[in-house]
Amino acid sequence: MLHRPQYAAALVEGSQAAHDLAEALKLAGFSLPSLCGELPTITDKALVHLGGASAELVRELAAWIRERA
Repeated sequence: MLHRPQYAAALVEGSQAAHDLAEALKLAGFSLPSLCGELPTITDKALVHLGGASAELVRELAAWIRERA
């Protein structure tokens, strides 16, 4: 799949977005261990994989966001 330039560019964009979110979450005291950029699937748009967090961590993050929204 990487032989298509738009996929490579989308992977770089998704990876940078994941890094940006990881840095922001770190400032708030959170870490999503599986946060990473992913190759596009159906579209050519950049994707970020957010999975791999425990239910407890996700609930803490959701509560933190609600308190500040």
